[in-house]
Amino acid sequence: MSENERDDMAREIERDPELEARFARAPREAEPARNLWPAIARAIDAEATPGRVRPAARYRVPAVPLRIAAALVLFASGVLVGQRWGDRSAVPEPAPEVPIARAQDPLAAAAEVQRAGTAYVSALSRLDESAGALERDQGVDAALSALQGAAYELVRLRPDDPQAGRILYTVSEARASEGGDPPTVRF
Repeated sequence: MSENERDDMAREIERDPELEARFARAPREAEPARNLWPAIARAIDAEATPGRVRPAARYRVPAVPLRIAAALVLFASGVLVGQRWGDRSAVPEPAPEVPIARAQDPLAAAAEVQRAGTAYVSALSRLDESAGALERDQGVDAALSALQGAAYELVRLRPDDPQAGRILYTVSEARASEGGDPPTVRF
């Protein structure tokens, strides 16, 4: 309270003798109307866990981040253990690529393309014989992707050949109608 406020209050008291008399009769200290400690003690006991003392709020670490960190540590250790001691025979080794000896046999590259094409057609015929509708749709999508890649390479090898360009356009258009990318080449 500032000095001016105290002076104003003192003047008010001096003007009202009844108020001055009431202030004089009022006790200087007072006990609370009821004892609050039992309610406070019950609230503290309700929060505390038996056998555990809760640290002050500023020293507590939130439980959720600790649980997330523990889960990540368990996951990472599981991955590491699996890589270290896992069964390596369950994953087959990739087939080694057959190098094309261009210097020794000038037709080796053409023979490799022929073998790949034959394997492609053979895989498509097996797909048609034994697959259901979903597998057949996935096989058609994979076949169109492979054809588009082959047509792209053909255009790259023979950029002036209009037939190669038409093949690429036709395959790209077929992929677009199946829900793939739109055609990349127009002739």
